[in-house]
Amino acid sequence: MNYHTRVTRLTISPPGEPIFSDQTFHIEIEDEASGEYVKISQQSEYRPAASQEVCINPDEWPAVKDAVESLLMTIAEWDATTKTK
Repeated sequence: MNYHTRVTRLTISPPGEPIFSDQTFHIEIEDEASGEYVKISQQSEYRPAASQEVCINPDEWPAVKDAVESLLMTIAEWDATTKTK
């Protein structure tokens, strides 16, 4: 059996910040059996994860945007590869 390796999560942090920092973004491909989408999450020291909101400052947006576009491109490439087989 052949297996494919696929990157489905990217983490963006300011230099020196850990991955659990409230300044860290996690951008990942999700699928709940109705098609893939990109989910952006961010840790919060003060709110439970269920009510989490993502706040993006203008200076953070270029890195977040690049990561989202990269994963959306990965979805398109993956769909093109898997639908032609």
